[in-house]
Amino acid sequence: MIFFLHGAVGHSSDWHPIIESLHPHQCEAIDLYSYCTEGINVTARNINLLGKPGDIIVGYSLGARITLQALIEDNSPWSKAIFISAHTGMTGNETRQARVKDDLKWSELCNSNWNQFVEDWERQSIFDHSNLIADRNQLIHLKEKISETFINWSTGKQAPPIANFDLIKIPNMWLTGEFDQKYTKMAAHACEQIPLSQLNILSNSGHRVPWDKPKETADAINVFIS
Repeated sequence: MIFFLHGAVGHSSDWHPIIESLHPHQCEAIDLYSYCTEGINVTARNINLLGKPGDIIVGYSLGARITLQALIEDNSPWSKAIFISAHTGMTGNETRQARVKDDLKWSELCNSNWNQFVEDWERQSIFDHSNLIADRNQLIHLKEKISETFINWSTGKQAPPIANFDLIKIPNMWLTGEFDQKYTKMAAHACEQIPLSQLNILSNSGHRVPWDKPKETADAINVFIS
């Protein structure tokens, strides 16, 4: 089984085009909002309970950070992992505190003015070279849960996974977009530290690699898990 974790302000259905291209592999896209009341460590441990030895986990952006956390928890069952546009964690206290404050603002805006929240979210420079994944206005019924994710899963609150890379022992692939230079640099640095890792940079794509290049993403996953 291959489990997929979506990104922030995302949805499990985002993965459907990729999953369709991975037939006949059995796949399941996880609804991360089912875990949004917990901290990222507890969330990661609960997601680990879904897997069995031999299963594979794939995470995009926020989902990739949770995937990293899942691999360094002591109940990790995964045989392989794929990190797509993954942040490896913040180590400086000032930087971490600033992120917590920024995420609190996102949380408050999400609850108070959904339309403005979606507009501001999509305007972020990180998405400059990427396509829209889906109409996020359709997620308005989840706004309270999405708001909680900014509080409970803030990068500023997560102990930086980069400090525990030595705990990752399984084959792993880091997938990034050519134009997503910040995350490609982090992925390259991670691959220098983690055994059994490989970096795959897809051309003409940005942060939202699976939706910028769905066929190439599915092909890369197929090659890695075969």
